Amino acid sequence: MIQPSQNKFIENPIFISYTSLSDFIKCPRTYYLKNIYRDKNTGFRIQVASPYLSLGGVVHDSIRWFLDMKGQVNKDQFEKKFRNLWLKFRGRKGGFTDDIQEAQFGKRGLSMLDNFYKNANKLGKEVPPLNFPKYILEDNLVLMGNIDFVGEKSDGTLHILDFKTGTREEEDPLQLYIYAILAESNYQKDVTKISYWYLDKDESPKEAVLDLLDEKLKWLTEKAREIKLALEKNEWVCINPGSCRDCETYQAILDGKGEYQFTDFKFKKMIFFFPSA
Repeated sequence: MIQPSQNKFIENPIFISYTSLSDFIKCPRTYYLKNIYRDKNTGFRIQVASPYLSLGGVVHDSIRWFLDMKGQVNKDQFEKKFRNLWLKFRGRKGGFTDDIQEAQFGKRGLSMLDNFYKNANKLGKEVPPLNFPKYILEDNLVLMGNIDFVGEKSDGTLHILDFKTGTREEEDPLQLYIYAILAESNYQKDVTKISYWYLDKDESPKEAVLDLLDEKLKWLTEKAREIKLALEKNEWVCINPGSCRDCETYQAILDGKGEYQFTDFKFKKMIFFFPSA
């Protein structure tokens, strides 16, 4: 079992999440533009609106509401919650180029909710959720994440589950390993099962192979050190010039080519629309 990390104040922590780590591995400059750069006036990060991000966010928030309500809602109430949350991302605020595209993504979201609602009883018992659990890797390197669902199996061990709204299946369950490490260290219970639930096509979660978490923790620590070294050098070079879509899109926003949409004060982000994002 992963032991709890030391509970202490950390000055200038470097937070390592699955998303930020994936950005860094793909391209250090992408990592910088999406995770480190701050607007000079607001101090907030920038984010490019995307139909896929909007869809995923609203579906996840709807399901979290359902779970917090202990499932004591009917299908109409569930759909109404989705539609109300969707209002925040109408049009270009959600990255949609036109009404047709928005309608297509909205229908996909409602279809996923219908699938989830019909099969939610397969989840089992949920343990009380944690708000962005953390684990100190070393010094000021802090692993963190937002786990979709932590279930308790009949033997008292834990099942980590992540809801997926995309169509592509994950080849490497790194995200689940990170969540398993966070769960074990914070709940102090063994994780014995990890799964993805592809809501777009599957009626139940699909179990992934659970490797030794100690080995994954060592690998994550090494990658976190690489990020720390890059921050110290402050060198952010694109490793795929000419074909790195995120780099090009975010740089275009910095060059003033995007359209500001709104500010997300909760997560301290400024949201922009860019046509080809």
